[in-house]
Amino acid sequence: MISFYGDLSPNLKSSLIITVALMIILVIIGRKVAALDPSKSPKGIVFIAVLIVEKLNDFIKEFYGKHWRTFTPILVGILLYLAFANTSALFGLANPLANISIALAFSIFAFFTIQISGLWVRKPRNRFKDLSTPSVLLMPLNLISEISTPLAMGLRLFGNLLSGSVMAVVIFNLLNILGDVFGTLGAVLGTVGNISIATLVLHPIFNIGFGLIQAFVYFMLLTIFLSMAIEEPEIAE
Repeated sequence: MISFYGDLSPNLKSSLIITVALMIILVIIGRKVAALDPSKSPKGIVFIAVLIVEKLNDFIKEFYGKHWRTFTPILVGILLYLAFANTSALFGLANPLANISIALAFSIFAFFTIQISGLWVRKPRNRFKDLSTPSVLLMPLNLISEISTPLAMGLRLFGNLLSGSVMAVVIFNLLNILGDVFGTLGAVLGTVGNISIATLVLHPIFNIGFGLIQAFVYFMLLTIFLSMAIEEPEIAE
């Protein structure tokens, strides 16, 4: 087992660490919530957890109606994983989504989640009708859309996180070049500039801001496309 873990890439190791850490944290919080006194208001991390879950439940209900209890755990679990994964640099871990294989795994997950949910809720016959709307001749195009949408969602995660890392490296290298141009004083200023920009600008923007934004964007896209797959089409009067 140790040998297997050692052979994994840094991104896969980070993914496993984040998954296990989330499982432990959520179990602990779940036990604390279960032990709450209904007559007292929750405090600390329990209060934050209850507030977040309540807001997400209300948000997801608007998309899924009576099916919200079925899909909320999936969607919230994905949002939590991506939020921690995309900010993993804060904990000294490699970003899992910087590995194309993990990003594509999210595409595969989204595809099968959408298709299986559509077949389960709408039933195979109705799902076939949905995919052949407005004409059965357009079904191949609809199928291509069903495949390309989750693929684009996974590649979007990979591309945005990779581009953020590239931009950070470009800025660092630019400061180093300025240091070489202006000699010793420039080198000192470049070093100070690197530290300042990394701490005050790049770190919050790329490791926190962009990471959380991309996590929420993926959550929103999956929520929308999954709800579209299970909703009943409106019947024209």
